[in-house]
Amino acid sequence: MIIAILMIAYAIIVILTIVMRLGKFLPSALGLLLAVIFTDARAKLNDQAYRAIIASNPTVGDLVFTRIGGPVFTRVAATTESWTSHVGIIVDYRHGDWMVAESGVPVVRETPLREFIGHSVNQEFSIQRLRREPTGEEKALMLKFADAQMGRVYSLGFDLQSKKTFCSKFVHDVVYASTRQSIGEVETFDHLLHRNPAAPLAFWRVWFLGSIPWQRMTITPASELNSPLLKLVVKNNV
Repeated sequence: MIIAILMIAYAIIVILTIVMRLGKFLPSALGLLLAVIFTDARAKLNDQAYRAIIASNPTVGDLVFTRIGGPVFTRVAATTESWTSHVGIIVDYRHGDWMVAESGVPVVRETPLREFIGHSVNQEFSIQRLRREPTGEEKALMLKFADAQMGRVYSLGFDLQSKKTFCSKFVHDVVYASTRQSIGEVETFDHLLHRNPAAPLAFWRVWFLGSIPWQRMTITPASELNSPLLKLVVKNNV
């Protein structure tokens, strides 16, 4: 709870600083604030579920998919016709738990695995592993790359070409930079939103201030979850 409050306070400070210095970024600042405030409350993962996860022998390089609530990330799941709306990657083991590197709101950070899954709605998760498992050297590169990204600001425009990042872009980049394996599908918003007849277009029009960037390239947690380059380790999802 304290961490969540500190994150909100930090996001508000960042947003107010941007607004004061560069007024043209007001829409992005407001979007960031809304994404932080209106994300569902986080619960602690129970001991039984955590023991089952540890018994599956997670390791560095495993991708961890979860379901984040709130109006934005709920629409991400609905748009991609998937239960998942967030993904991180295990990069280290410290202080008695695996550490998950994630691009979250407002910045890239590391989160203990137990806490990371505890954030998920109904504690739904899926841990996936590369079929061509990373070598020890590649695992070291994953940690090095992730460490270099710490503090990088979240992109609420989900733009693959942006200097900012978002969860599925971040995980894709960590894996590719260390193993040269490309997980997930790079696609335009045009392809993504028109592939699903039930996609909430009205919401995305409002989110993008009336004009959806149809030709913008992006990548989603759902496309990474379904990557043929991955295999299941353990899961708890509907």
